[in-house]
Amino acid sequence: MNETATLDISATELALDALAERVLDARPEDSDPAWDEWSRTQLAAFFRRAEHLEFRSFDRAHIFYCVLEHPHPKGWVLVSPGRVESYLKYQEVALDLVAAGFSVAMIDHRGQGHSDRLTSHSEQGHVNRFADYVQDFELWIEELQGRFGELPLHILAHSMGGAIATLYVQGKAHRVKSVVLSAPMFGINTAPWPQWFAGPLTRSLTALNRIVTPGRHWYAPGTGDWKKLPFQENKLTHSEARYEHFTRMYTEQPQIKVGGPTSHWVTEALVAAEMCIEQADRIAIPVLVLSGTADQIVDPRGHGRFAEKLTHADSRLQKIDGSFHEILMETDPRRSAALKEAIAFFS
Repeated sequence: MNETATLDISATELALDALAERVLDARPEDSDPAWDEWSRTQLAAFFRRAEHLEFRSFDRAHIFYCVLEHPHPKGWVLVSPGRVESYLKYQEVALDLVAAGFSVAMIDHRGQGHSDRLTSHSEQGHVNRFADYVQDFELWIEELQGRFGELPLHILAHSMGGAIATLYVQGKAHRVKSVVLSAPMFGINTAPWPQWFAGPLTRSLTALNRIVTPGRHWYAPGTGDWKKLPFQENKLTHSEARYEHFTRMYTEQPQIKVGGPTSHWVTEALVAAEMCIEQADRIAIPVLVLSGTADQIVDPRGHGRFAEKLTHADSRLQKIDGSFHEILMETDPRRSAALKEAIAFFS
């Protein structure tokens, strides 16, 4: 009997923390061809232990999420994914967090993943108001309150999810103890248009869209339905194994596929990103900002502007040298450095 078969048989018998440690111990380096088989078998066996749940948000939209509950947790980590992402993409991140002693909950934001789509074209990235994401996030935490008990609550958020989490902790009273932001969306790379032009452009297109085709949203200029780029052309990660892993999900589960944003989404996102920076001094808890020095998706200058306004003594900006945008999906050295910082920050 091979090792994978043994794992599948014993996975249901092991406590989640023991299973996580076992799967983690077996993980090859991402440069090893065996990583792909490990992700398809052992990582998948771990993630089969997740509870897949849903709730109705303020406007009756179905919001999906999952939970991996550690038998003896030191705290909870809420994972807030980026634009286009499903929580399915964060299986390996959940593995690392459970192995470090945390219970984990991960959300599919509205308009992506398994959650309800907001336009007639399911691949469009869209939201009516950016504040809707934040309201979903607040209701999600309320949904989970019974599980938290008195345990400390932390947030790990990426890109758009970082802007959502930031606006949440800037708002009314909450019980979150710390936040780690991976490449948060505090400014968007709007190339080939400069940012001073991109805002008025998308606002004009959004207004024109309402007049010309009310009820049918337009993609932002230069974007469209999802199309997988060759690994060599991608600007998300240097890890070919992890790139193939998360892009394969769109092929195998097309219902979670999301392409470019609508012009309206860009308009909302640019305003939200600036609001995150303007109100940074409202955050009373420690915040760790992880910023990839080779990020070409968001504007890393916003990370510095945001960090300078943080008031908690333990808040800081940590640059991950050479990392593209997907810091938590990067090659092992960069990813491990970022996760080590995050887990230490939570602990």
